[in-house]
Amino acid sequence: GGGDMYVRVAEPAKDPALVGLDGSVQGIVQNIIDKEMNDNSWSLMQRFNFANSVVCDQVRDTQAEWAVVYVWLRYSQIRVLDWQRKHHTQPRQLSDAQLRLVTNLARRWKGCGRLRWLIRMTLSCVGHGGSSGMGQRIRDDILAIMRNDRSWRRGSMYEEWHQKLHNNTCPDDIIICDALVKYWKGNGDIHAYRNHLKECNLTNERLASYEQPIHSEPIFNGSIKDKIISDLERYGALLKTVHVGTDLKDNYDRVRGFLSEGCRKKLDEYLYFRDCNHALEDQLWANTHARQAVYDQISAGASDEQARDLLYLDLALDGDARRVVEAAKAPFDGSIKATLGVLRASAAGLALSEGELESAGQLKKIEAELGMITEKIAHSGESHELGLRCAAAMTGSKNLLSAIIDRFHGAMDTESKAMGKAFCADLEIRETFVEESIRGSPAYVFSSLLRRSEPEVRRIAHLGPYSVISPFSEETTGILYCYTHLKECQGEQLEAGSIIVAGSCGGDEDVPAKVSYVIIGTTVDVLSHVAVRARNEHHGLIACLDSDEMAKLKAMKGSTCKAKLEGENFLIEVVKHTLGSSLSLSALQGVVKRVKSKNLITPPDGGLGSGSLSTVGKVGSKLDFSAQMTRVPSMSVIPEKQLVASWAIRPSVYTSELVGSKSMNLKRLLALGLPDWIHVPTSVTIPNGAMKKVLNDEANADLKTEFKKLRVQANGSSSGDTSFCAALRDCIMRLHLPEGLADSLRGVLDELGCDDIDGSLDGTWDAVKGVWASLWNERAHLARRKLGMTAEEVDMAVLCQKVVDADYAFVIHTANPITGDRDEIYAEVVVGLGETLVGNAPGQALGFTVRKGAAADLYPEVKSFPSKAFALKGGSFIFRSDSNAEDLEGFAGAGLHDSIPLAAQQRVDVDYATERLVNNDAFRGGVMEQVARIGMAVEEVLGGMSQDVEGCMKDGEYFVVQARPQV
Repeated sequence: GGGDMYVRVAEPAKDPALVGLDGSVQGIVQNIIDKEMNDNSWSLMQRFNFANSVVCDQVRDTQAEWAVVYVWLRYSQIRVLDWQRKHHTQPRQLSDAQLRLVTNLARRWKGCGRLRWLIRMTLSCVGHGGSSGMGQRIRDDILAIMRNDRSWRRGSMYEEWHQKLHNNTCPDDIIICDALVKYWKGNGDIHAYRNHLKECNLTNERLASYEQPIHSEPIFNGSIKDKIISDLERYGALLKTVHVGTDLKDNYDRVRGFLSEGCRKKLDEYLYFRDCNHALEDQLWANTHARQAVYDQISAGASDEQARDLLYLDLALDGDARRVVEAAKAPFDGSIKATLGVLRASAAGLALSEGELESAGQLKKIEAELGMITEKIAHSGESHELGLRCAAAMTGSKNLLSAIIDRFHGAMDTESKAMGKAFCADLEIRETFVEESIRGSPAYVFSSLLRRSEPEVRRIAHLGPYSVISPFSEETTGILYCYTHLKECQGEQLEAGSIIVAGSCGGDEDVPAKVSYVIIGTTVDVLSHVAVRARNEHHGLIACLDSDEMAKLKAMKGSTCKAKLEGENFLIEVVKHTLGSSLSLSALQGVVKRVKSKNLITPPDGGLGSGSLSTVGKVGSKLDFSAQMTRVPSMSVIPEKQLVASWAIRPSVYTSELVGSKSMNLKRLLALGLPDWIHVPTSVTIPNGAMKKVLNDEANADLKTEFKKLRVQANGSSSGDTSFCAALRDCIMRLHLPEGLADSLRGVLDELGCDDIDGSLDGTWDAVKGVWASLWNERAHLARRKLGMTAEEVDMAVLCQKVVDADYAFVIHTANPITGDRDEIYAEVVVGLGETLVGNAPGQALGFTVRKGAAADLYPEVKSFPSKAFALKGGSFIFRSDSNAEDLEGFAGAGLHDSIPLAAQQRVDVDYATERLVNNDAFRGGVMEQVARIGMAVEEVLGGMSQDVEGCMKDGEYFVVQARPQV
């Protein structure tokens, strides 16, 4: 009979868009691109059949592969991909293909607990489909409608649509049907028809592009209006059943035959609450309980077909809750109790959508904590302290949402851009793909409710939009720069007075020189390393916790702004509109924000007063133990005392030439004596000069040469260049262990009480090298460059300690770092080890102030409740950086270098609904008082100098693990 023959004679070249994709998915993506992007005939039916084979035969239980399937079908759903090309498909064939695909998606959903969120979103991109009979009804029912109106004659719009439906029905038909209903209800209002098509982006060009094109517009016949409207509405429901599948009534009807009695009652209760317009809280709880009943029935042994139909019912319930929230103009009755109730119900609903991910458990804990707060408010009424606890729960919720958003980006950002490019999607669609996916997800509803709840929560907590972390009293003028993460600006050269607005910070960033203010869109612990460095470098650090205020700041991007901190007010205004900012000059001119900070008190002259931190460590101290920097010209020159020192030394022989201030202060605490109830852990230090001695060892001759060459490259680099840092760290990590140092490390482990010395030796050596290598962390290198300091001028000792597997950890500044008041302590406490605090892990610590006085007369004032989602536990032994460059005025040394545990620390979720630090007032008060007493005792022992103290509590016993002058 003849025909074309196709023979592949060579493997086709890979699509350039695949560059950057994970290797495990490139084959699947290439197959999809080959099918989609050619001139062969193609239709939705063929796409769904091919997708079914991909799901059954190629996709394993990995996030990367499921993300590819979602991205592909989402691009299909939003019409980037052709729905029909040179191919006619009968409706029954299409509905059959859909049904097979979604049934297999449901089967895979049941077996992939951690990927359910992604498979569920994939289901939402495909209509439910149906049996052949369901698809055939699309053809048959349109013929029945045509018989009621003679205007459906050949050449009319109705006849054109009928021909399309017979050959290639698609989701566009839902839009056309809805437009016709509006047209008939409007007595032939052609504008209503046209406007609906326009609102749904169904253009005349697209209508004309079908294999059976639609060129004409409808004709009105008033005598059959009611009958036609009724017929079209029923027909629209049929189209939605096949192409969308998320209509609640239709899905409920579909499962009635096998729905359990308990599930039916929950669904009926929700529908009753919704239809009677009960309070939003009641509607959302009823919706969540109905969804939980649906999941319970799936878990009870539903078949693949039943699971499919129940999952579409769940999608319909979820979508209905979204519409309820969006329709609620006044979602709360003005009380904090109603506000918390709505948030609790929404958190519980989102937890269902998260499947078996850790986020589901965290959402349940947030819901429980909000419930505890609600009970306390019901019992004792609103209070400032309960408001702070509410604010902490809100912070925890926001941080969890940020993690969920990051998961979306990590799962599909690269895939959506690569596949979108291969599919010839517009740049804007590719760039906003992930954002739009998030907006369509269950997380968006919870996010919108959090935003609407903020004013009420902050009112009770007496919080303004801003929280001052590091004060800066000068009025400055500079360009405002915006970043998603603070790390993005690291190494940049910015103009003097610049203002940085960043969505978040990780705690280890180095801020460019000359910046005046850094504003972060998340919480920042006042005593975290990033906050200490801000105070040391003399730039303002402010957390903006109000979404609307943050949006206004971002709108100023690129403009020249004037900013100043005045007492309790932070003021910022645009003085010059710059090309690229989001608002016009007229809209921004004169915008000034005056907002409450957290009890910031700045004297009228703008200084920190006579007790300011600028005098700390300089005057008024009985003993000055500040370590002075030893300047060493090269790695080959080692001072005599360091050269002859043992590889490891005990506190009795510590000197400022051999160790840093952490070790020296522990020696002084041991020598001068703390109260018996305050313990100091056993410590041994690998002294300054040890790394240089290791480099000079014959076994490391080649590495020393390599290191010198890299140092020459580093010295000749530009100020913001960090390209060589990784190579320098790698060089240090490859150092060979000299025999003498090996014996000393065994001694260190023995001194610290290690049970398996030989088994721990390699890990100990790696940890020590890791501390040395952190001299070449990007942030440390950039910070030195700002001060004009070389790496050779930095000595690095390694403080070795046994980890106290703490119940709680704390940091104390014995002079309030925000106000400069030396008669007031500021302290923060977290659950578990202190790395979550000093490293500024997402969320807040328990923050409080205490006026110094007699030990028996301490009255702590809570400033923030804890909200960090996880605590760290374990670690066995830790090796801390102890350099001579961490306490210098004008140098941001805090946390620049690494402290490394021998064993990996474990993350443990924190349940604040049961945590004593939150819900036991007497326990919390006792901990705060004891921490304050520790701060006063350490300050007194160390001669009255204000101190930065880190410590912990285990089984009721308190430990000081390090102390150094507060700078």
